[in-house]
Amino acid sequence: MKDINLIPPELKEERQKKKKVALKLFFATFLLGFISLLIALPLAYMNKLYGELKIVNEELNKYRNVSELQQSIKDMSLYLEKKKSIIDKVNKGKIDLAKLSEDVASNLPQDVSITHLKYDNKVLEIEGEALHEGDVAVFMLNLRSINYVEDVKALLIELNEKNVYKYVVQVKVRVVS
Repeated sequence: MKDINLIPPELKEERQKKKKVALKLFFATFLLGFISLLIALPLAYMNKLYGELKIVNEELNKYRNVSELQQSIKDMSLYLEKKKSIIDKVNKGKIDLAKLSEDVASNLPQDVSITHLKYDNKVLEIEGEALHEGDVAVFMLNLRSINYVEDVKALLIELNEKNVYKYVVQVKVRVVS
């Protein structure tokens, strides 16, 4: 049997046009939704990664502060070690400078004066003035009589324009423990 089509061809064409428009509209909507999804998913993923980056940066800053504290502690310990080594050196080679200056002053003859004292590496350098050359010699002999003095040398004895002898005496000091 043959199908009988009772729908007029104008309506049939109009229905087909409506179906095509609806189908095109459905595909356009589907395509627009798919494109929106393609744009939205990476943005959401990027936002998630940005949030994780913030958290990681906060934790990293905490560790950075700890590492800065550790570095400052290391610097302080190195500083303390240097100071301790200096104290150990001083204690190992200790010389009582107050006693040394008292002994030098007590062995100073009457016509001899001291203008400058310099102590460096167990060597005391005494600069001064004397009325006579013999007074400098007596001063040097007196210095040799001190028990912790190792050696006494006259580096300079000269007469200046005021008829006063300017002298420089070098005294090597023994370390007494």
